[in-house]
Amino acid sequence: MKMMIDRLPFCRMLFLLTIFLVGSGQPAWSQVRAPGVVSGRIVEKGSGVPVEYANVMLIDTLTMKMLTGAVTDSTGRFTISDVRNGVFYMEYTFIGYQKTRTGPVTISRKNQKQDLGVLELAPAAVNMEEVTITAERTPMITRIDRKVFNVQKDILAQSGTVTDMLQNIPSVSVDIDGNISLRGSGVTILINGRPSVLAGSANLEQMPASLVERIEVITNPSAKYRPDGTGGIINIILKKEQKAGLNGTLGVNGGANSRFNTNLQLNYNTGKFNLFGSYGYRQDYRYSTRTLNSQTIDTATVQSTYLEQSSEGFAWPASHLATAGFDWFPTKKDATGLSANFNYRDVSRHDSTWNRYLDSAKTVTEEFNRIHGGVEKETSLGLTGYYEHVFNREDEHSLRADIEYQRDRENEDDHYEDHYLTPEYPPLKDHTTAVNTSQETDLNLEYSRPLWEGASLEGGYAGYVQVEDINQDVEAWDDSLGNWVADSAARNRFHGVQWVHALYATLSWEWKNFSVMAGLRAEEALLNLDFISIDTSARNDYFDLYPTLHLGYRFGKNEFQLNYSKRVNRPDVDDMNPVPEYRDPRNIFVGNPDLRPEVIHSFELGYSYQVKALTLVPTLFYRYKVNGFSMVTRSINDSTLVTTIENLDTDQSAGLDFSGTWQIGKIASINFSASGFYNQIDASSLGYEGMRSALSGTLKVNASVNLTKTTIFQINGQYRSKALTAQGYRLPTWVVNLGFRQDLWKKKLSVIATVSDLFNTQAFKSTVDTPILVQESVRKRDYRVIYAGLLLNFGTNGKKTKEPKFEFDNQMEGR
Repeated sequence: MKMMIDRLPFCRMLFLLTIFLVGSGQPAWSQVRAPGVVSGRIVEKGSGVPVEYANVMLIDTLTMKMLTGAVTDSTGRFTISDVRNGVFYMEYTFIGYQKTRTGPVTISRKNQKQDLGVLELAPAAVNMEEVTITAERTPMITRIDRKVFNVQKDILAQSGTVTDMLQNIPSVSVDIDGNISLRGSGVTILINGRPSVLAGSANLEQMPASLVERIEVITNPSAKYRPDGTGGIINIILKKEQKAGLNGTLGVNGGANSRFNTNLQLNYNTGKFNLFGSYGYRQDYRYSTRTLNSQTIDTATVQSTYLEQSSEGFAWPASHLATAGFDWFPTKKDATGLSANFNYRDVSRHDSTWNRYLDSAKTVTEEFNRIHGGVEKETSLGLTGYYEHVFNREDEHSLRADIEYQRDRENEDDHYEDHYLTPEYPPLKDHTTAVNTSQETDLNLEYSRPLWEGASLEGGYAGYVQVEDINQDVEAWDDSLGNWVADSAARNRFHGVQWVHALYATLSWEWKNFSVMAGLRAEEALLNLDFISIDTSARNDYFDLYPTLHLGYRFGKNEFQLNYSKRVNRPDVDDMNPVPEYRDPRNIFVGNPDLRPEVIHSFELGYSYQVKALTLVPTLFYRYKVNGFSMVTRSINDSTLVTTIENLDTDQSAGLDFSGTWQIGKIASINFSASGFYNQIDASSLGYEGMRSALSGTLKVNASVNLTKTTIFQINGQYRSKALTAQGYRLPTWVVNLGFRQDLWKKKLSVIATVSDLFNTQAFKSTVDTPILVQESVRKRDYRVIYAGLLLNFGTNGKKTKEPKFEFDNQMEGR
């Protein structure tokens, strides 16, 4: 059977809309709540694989008309509530399968609940080679513990890299350096539900967005997940095609200033084996500028010194990303697999920074240009293996084991020269080399089983060990000796090991329209830090409990949700290393070995509302943080600033997320989100009196217009308001992107063109306002990046392929 189909959530929307239209013409009993409930689970005949988005219809045995219905979830389950007393048939079907009808189902006062168990769907035998059925993927789906964004439909969100894609996800922000935050706080990035070397910001800035299947935003994760991250978890699900036979996608894109990227994805599925792999190459060009004006105030003399700084930088990053793996299904109850990913990233940089120092009379005391040239090479490797045994597929009784190994190695070689104009000094040269490595090994054991009707238990063990090594040397050129001389004070040798052991359990229970998910995670962390270059060490061991709770109440298509989680944000090794980092001798970063983990209590109240083609999801949230991290900049002397990280006393924020989708017939669709929150900081430990607070927010709109059946135009706009920082504010910024796509040859080939930052507005502006330091900083990226490209789909066996993506370039190479 050859059929161009895509099993997409739009089927759910279309079917439920049909139910509404049919139901609106039924007698008055359909408008009155009835006590009957019919449930079951639909799987594919032979394989036992759950059939998601299958249509289930309740048929009156007398009139043979459909009364109501439902759509199956990701596990194949369905529940039809408010069924009146009577005798009915159940019909269920899905595209590519034979329509099937059950025997009579009776709902009575004595038997108000009917569980039909497992129902099988057989593949259709009709040859529909010339039939094309097209459906749209619902852009956002809400679950009890997360929001799922199907980024393949949101073409404009599919920019050149994963970092660019994340900028279009509600509540998610990406700054000019590629740092990702959720509702203004740090977030943990997972790949396919697990930590990965690919989840680092540098790798995400180079990973093709075309590899991504969907994005899951989990602001209050269950006890199954690590409690790391202030804002929660962003889970990036990569594609792993399951179609039979050989399938593939090839994309090629070119942009301004020698930008180029290409990506090949292949999949071969024989039923027992599923082989998959991909390779991508990306070559970029980055141009950035920065201006900084600061005033340092001597509180004793009330005299000020000034710094005027401007810089211009160029970077040429290139990366190779390869993935490969297989899944093997030896029996209907067993599955195992192995996958690997490899990333090689090479970045050449050149930048220059003019520095002008002035005294209180605004007379120039020092002026020089610091020139930098360097190369950074990073190699990442990840290996993952799993085994899963299903005791009873219908009851979701299973055992799974995962083991992962990740290794990342970074080599840096940087040369600096200072050319003085005032006073007249000969050029000064310094050279920095660094070899940094990190390794992580993870072991996860998961067990799930049913307890009683509507209830299930999931629990397990999760443990990992992280090993970090830093080797950095700094040397200066000595004209008198004619060679390089090592700077022992700037030498950095570090070794750190962190063990974390965790046991967790989550109880889920559904009763009528209510759902509950309660969990508890117990963690023990053992941290050993060895600062070899300064002959000192630090140890920090702690045990804590992390409870989670999710409540849901569903009525029709709408649902209320209330949830809570306790979380922790552990400092990175760089944040705790007290050895100064001298990339700029006048702006030094020093880690804080006494930095304590952040502890966060997070609460949410959400509501999901659907009516016809409109979906609205407002969410109220409150977050209370203890020992919050804050970047603090101080003046050492008239010309040198030092930045470190310190713990705040308390930090709390509250706000409202409002996101939604609107399908305007077949002509256009709009995805929109707005987030506003109030943030309050107790910065008394940083030298401030009392509390500091501010109201900030973001707005994102993505509109797609179907000019013809094969021509799509999209526009995307984002706005970020003023936001509070520990010592000042981040100023507002906004950006607009455009995209165009023309499909050819039944979507086998697509032509894509995009323009990023149409009005050249993307910038990062910040201020510092303290009694001893006043500072303004503006950083900008290269503007109006234009991409054009082709995407070819092949070997699809007549089934509809994933839609191609626009290539946008809204990132800044700042690392």
